[in-house]
This record gives sequence, C-alpha cells and structure tokens, in this order.
Amino acid sequence: MAKTFKLRRTPFKVWLGVIIVIIALILLALETENYWNLMPIIFPVLLLADELMARIIVQDNGDIWLKRGFSGSIKAYGVTRIVRSKGSWLKGRITVHYTKGFINFDPKDLDGFIRYAKEHNPHASYQEE
Repeated sequence: MAKTFKLRRTPFKVWLGVIIVIIALILLALETENYWNLMPIIFPVLLLADELMARIIVQDNGDIWLKRGFSGSIKAYGVTRIVRSKGSWLKGRITVHYTKGFINFDPKDLDGFIRYAKEHNPHASYQEE
C-alpha cells in the first residue's frame, strides 16, 4: 500500500507579504476605478490551492511520486539515491535522484519519509550533505 506524505507549507512571512501586495492592488483598483487591476489577485489564490493539494506518494516498489494540484505530477521511477540536505536554509530539503533526473521537495515529516523510503527501497543509497 502506498503511503502519502504532506509537503512543508510556505512560511507565514511570505504569505503576509502576499497579503500586503493584494491589499495594495485592491486599494489601487478602488482609487483608479479600474477594476481590471484586480486580475493579478488570481495568481496567489491559484498558488495557494496548488500548495494545499500537493503531496508525496511513496509506492510499494520504492518509486516516489510528487503530485501537485494544478501543476501536474512528477513520477520518479527507479530511485537510485536520496540525499538529505543539512544546510542552514536548506534544512529538510530532500533530493531524489532517479533514472531520468532528480526532484527536490520538503516533506513535513522528514524522518518518517526517509524511514518509509528505506523500508520500501533498500537498494537506493541514502546520504546527508
């Protein structure tokens, strides 16, 4: 049975900046009475919905799928190496190398993800950098 993990969410500070920009756009549209200026508000809403629907799926055969809401999915078949970054601002970042390339993501439950991936794909190498 495949197990699903959630991605780490965008920090509150970033969303606070987005909210300030949205308020500025609303005030600008109300002052100029040009309501087409409200169209850029759609993009942060779509990004938030995409982030809320994103998830990581570890299959029984060790393959890792990164499913997103609107921006498609990445299926990592033949995982050969999983690298956990320990840098100061990259803490928690996982890089999965597979037969066609690599993907990066930040799982919410980092230790649980690595433990489950090791359990279902013991042939891959697991490193910390």
